[in-house]
Order: sequence, then C-alpha cells, then structure tokens
Amino acid sequence: MSARRIQTAIMKRHPNNPLITPADLPGAEAVYNCGAAWFQGKHLLLLSVYDSNTTARMHIATSEDGVGFEIREKPFIEAATDPEFAPYDGWTIDPRITKIDDTYYIVYPAYSRNGVVGMLGKTTDFETFERIDIISLPDNRCPVLFPEKINGRYVRLDRPVGHVRPGQLWISYSPDLLHWGHHRLLMDFGMEVWNRRKVGPCAPPIKTEKGWLVIYHGVSELRLQYSLSCALLDLDDPSKVIGRAPGWIIAPEEPYERVGVTNNVVFSTGAIVDAGTKELKLYYGAADTCIGLATAPLQDLIDLCLVNAERE
Repeated sequence: MSARRIQTAIMKRHPNNPLITPADLPGAEAVYNCGAAWFQGKHLLLLSVYDSNTTARMHIATSEDGVGFEIREKPFIEAATDPEFAPYDGWTIDPRITKIDDTYYIVYPAYSRNGVVGMLGKTTDFETFERIDIISLPDNRCPVLFPEKINGRYVRLDRPVGHVRPGQLWISYSPDLLHWGHHRLLMDFGMEVWNRRKVGPCAPPIKTEKGWLVIYHGVSELRLQYSLSCALLDLDDPSKVIGRAPGWIIAPEEPYERVGVTNNVVFSTGAIVDAGTKELKLYYGAADTCIGLATAPLQDLIDLCLVNAERE
C-alpha cells in the first residue's frame, strides 16, 4: 500500500459529518474550529462562531456520544470589554482547552488593530471565564499548552509569524504560565507540497507511553490548503522530535471541506481520547464553516510516527 493511501486511511471521517453547521446556531455564518475536553462525563466543545455582523465569539456545545451536540445559545467567550484587554481582544476564535490539575486553561488568538496575540484564560466549571493575561507578542495565532509540567516547567507550542519565515512550529517554557522563554525551533515546514508553506500546532499534545503525540497542521505552497499530520515528541524532553508521520493524515477531500468561507481547509484545535477504546476523536473545522469528526486508534498514529523514525 502506498504512503498516500496509508495516510488517507488512517483517519476515518464520521458518517454524520458535518456534525455541526451554521444552521445549528441561529444567526451564525460559520461554526468551526473548536477546543475539546472531557467535562463531567461528556464531550465538550468550545466552538468558534461568527455572524453576519462580523462579530466572533465562542459557544459551548456538549454531547453524551460525541456526535450529537447541544449548543448553548449564550456565548461563553466574547470580545473583551474591560479596559485592560479590550484594545487587544476584539475577535475571538480557535480556542485550545488544556486541563492542568483541576483547571481548564483556554488559550486563543485574540485579534485587534494591534495584531494577533495569544490570550490565556481559565475556567473550572465552564460557566464563568476569567482572562489571565496576554502570553505572546503579535503576531502569534497558535499558542498550545501541554497538560502538565515537564521537569518543573510549563511547556507550550506555537507558530509565530514573520515576513521572512512565515510559519514554523516553536517550543518554549515557563515557570508560571505567564513568563515564557527558552524559545527553540521544534519543526520547520517541509519539502513536501502539502506543508511547504508553513506548519503549526493544533490540539494540545497527548501523553502516551511512547511520547507526546502532537497533531499539527501544514499549509501547501501551491494553494492555501490546510491539512493535518502528527508527530511524536520525547516525554522528558519535548524539544526532541522522535518521529513524524510520512505526510498528512487527513486533508480536504469532501465537499464540505473543499468549499466554504475558506476553501480547502481541514484544521483542528481540539481532540479527545476515549479512555475505554483508546480512540482519538479529532474535531476539526471544515472550510472555516462547519465542524467534522475524524477518528483513529491512538496506537495507529503512534506507530505511524515511529515507523517514520525507523526509516530515518
């Protein structure tokens, strides 16, 4: 079987896709990239939503089975109104949810005329949300936290954007989630067509016995097509890449992924591992318009990364 066919087969789209569309939330023009978490025995998604008034916000959706979701009508996160953050947080999308101890930390790119910064907030009950602080300079759209300290420090991945190097995946460390340093390049964009333009982190890293599994996105050079792949990082030193899947694991193929607000996009900011089946549930934005679900055995993704490592 060719590498391309292995990649196509590794993630299975749910037959009910798209699971959530703008029609499920009155007034929405798009319901897409969502953070994901287990909460009180349910699948919880934090949806990116924008409407015809060009306002962006986030809504909570919950589900027993991870397929049929109930969406809260009231937004959970909206543009900041307090004087400290209002100049920097006027458009809120693409959240990542990371549970550390008993707190759910939410990091998202906050947009304003001053650029795009990483905003850190938290909740313990998904009823109230507290902004903590801005944790990255502009422009940085993709800060993602690890779910635990490593060697006494918090760790994050991000994708700073510049004119010379438009998209690389970096790693950094912090004693307190606020002050970040020891920045190092983790993964460069590749030489394959699918990720030649840029790469960046997606959902928070997943701890496995073999290493930290990271789902990341790649953007093609020939056209702005977003696809997803995975890599494995060392458990004790996540600045070391153990292996990478040979190419993408899911790319835009279906009509709802090909055509929408932004054509040819499969982009994820949330994933859940089923504790019983050890299946990875990857919730992804399709064409920046709706939400799909793709699944794979967690072990298959690990093995794919390790096979690539053996070849190298």
